[in-house]
Amino acid sequence: MDKEEYIKVLEKRVEEYEAAIADMTAPIIPSIIPQTILVPITGLLMAERFEKITVKILNHVKDHDTEFAIIDFTDITVDRIEQMCLSELGQQIRNLTDSINLMGVKPCFVGMTPQLIKEIVLSGIELNAETHANFQAALKHLMKINSLVFQKI
Repeated sequence: MDKEEYIKVLEKRVEEYEAAIADMTAPIIPSIIPQTILVPITGLLMAERFEKITVKILNHVKDHDTEFAIIDFTDITVDRIEQMCLSELGQQIRNLTDSINLMGVKPCFVGMTPQLIKEIVLSGIELNAETHANFQAALKHLMKINSLVFQKI
C-alpha cells in the first residue's frame, strides 16, 4: 500500500470514529413514556457539534412517532463548552427548541446549570419549552399529563 492509499484509509477510519463518537455523545433513547425520547448530551460542546445534534434529533423525529423530546444537559458545565460562549449556546438551544416545535414535538430541557440558565435569561432568549431540574422530574410530569402511573405487580 502506497502512502496516498494509507492516508485515505486513515482518513476514512477517522471519519468512522468521529461518527461513532457523535452517536455515543448524544444518543437518542426511547423512553418508558410512549412517543417520548431522551437525548442526553455529553462531552465537549462546540457550535458545530450542537448543530449536528440538532440535525440528528430532527431526523429521528421525522422518522419516528415522537410527541416529546427530553434533552438532558446534566453533563454540560461551563468547562465542557469549547469555543462557544454561554450566550451562543443559549441561542443554539433556542434554535433547537424552535426546530423541534416546528416538527410538532414538544421539547423539554432538563439538567441545565445555573450559569447557563442565567445566561439564557440575561440574553433575553425565550425558550418555548418546558424545563425541569432533572430527568426524573420530567418523566413524572409527562406521566401525569399522559395519565400514566407505575403499579407494583
